Amino acid sequence: MGPFMKHFVVTALAASLLLSACGTQSHIADELTTFNEAQQKGTAQLVLLNVLRSRERQPLAYSHFDVLRGGISGSTSTALSVPFGPGAAANALATGIGITPGVSQDIKPQDDQDFYRGILAPVSAETWALYQDQNWASDLLFHMFVEYIRLSRSDYDTIFAETLALCDRHGDIPDIADSCSGLAQKNAQIQALPKCVPDTYLLNGKTLLQLLNDPGDRCRQLQYDTLTEAMTILGFHIAQSTTKTDVGPALPVASFHDTTWPFALKGSNVEIAGSGSAYQFKTVSKDYTVALSNMPCAGTANIAVAATSEITSQINALKSNDKAGRDCAAVHPLNIGITTRSPDGMLYYMGEVARALLPLQAGRPSQAVTLRGDNGQPVALLSLVEGDLSDAAVRVDYRGTTYSVPRDGDHITMQAFELLEQVFALYNRASSTPSTTAVTVVP
Repeated sequence: MGPFMKHFVVTALAASLLLSACGTQSHIADELTTFNEAQQKGTAQLVLLNVLRSRERQPLAYSHFDVLRGGISGSTSTALSVPFGPGAAANALATGIGITPGVSQDIKPQDDQDFYRGILAPVSAETWALYQDQNWASDLLFHMFVEYIRLSRSDYDTIFAETLALCDRHGDIPDIADSCSGLAQKNAQIQALPKCVPDTYLLNGKTLLQLLNDPGDRCRQLQYDTLTEAMTILGFHIAQSTTKTDVGPALPVASFHDTTWPFALKGSNVEIAGSGSAYQFKTVSKDYTVALSNMPCAGTANIAVAATSEITSQINALKSNDKAGRDCAAVHPLNIGITTRSPDGMLYYMGEVARALLPLQAGRPSQAVTLRGDNGQPVALLSLVEGDLSDAAVRVDYRGTTYSVPRDGDHITMQAFELLEQVFALYNRASSTPSTTAVTVVP
């Protein structure tokens, strides 16, 4: 082979390998995308499958993708005909490489003690505040996180009286006007239903109202929606607060043989204040408070979000600014008991929403749970149809029937699924059985 021919062959080989490398990089990138799509699709299908089980009141089964695998294998080759060798015959030089992407997965059941301790723990105020501060819709959080709300008749009446007054005073604010309009529409729907009044509940000999977040009962759902809408208009907001409490008297510096160790406590729940002649130990505790910040006499109270809650009778009214010329010191604080769901309860709730939307009994009317969308118009919490849609966001076969979530339409199904997935990830481990505490809201 002459020098020219050798150069030509080397050049052809280099070019062919370069093209193969470019093809390999492209296929690897495509495979990474395939992995991500497979993960998203599979996780959403697992959520939908459990929603369908919950709809039929069947036991749930939890599992997750433990490992996603993919392989790169040679599949095709390209022949380059180059005249070389004796007689300059045209000989084929194979130089190509092909990629066949594929995805396989290992599914791991989640059924150990730590997992169930985690998913049975109630959604905490910290979690609620996290999603609230990330601008997740207040409506969505009230529907997904809360099972029911309890309060006295007088506090119930006060909330709606203050809401109507605020709507009258600030109807020129578009967001307030839209919310007040939505509240008026829900109240009109309640008036159209016969004998639609809040449920009553007896606690310690006192009668309270119970607003149940029940998708299967139109009256209860509307009663719950109107209360949470009114609380939102009144500025329902969860924020973190820090309390510092002195521990013992201030200690003179002479009482410390070594002043290094007290400052080693910094970063824990103990703080050392002062310098020079004396030091004061303080315990630092962080809690979450709920404020109805648009109330004329807005106040706060410590709360703990829990799976079961009772209205406490020992609430100290906090001082607040007089926003409307009122004597706020004489205003009785509102006591509102909020019961939150666990992640497991959130999934069962979505099953209840699906049961209301697709009733199990023939002839039973369909009921959709609606929320206020970003544009102020109602959107469905869940959209689910029987059948294999051509462009479904997610579909799954269950008991011989295909169920699909439409990709388009006025619904936020996939957002609700994403919230479920995230909360399960946050609560998928706990070393002890969850405990419950009281939830209290003071305006």
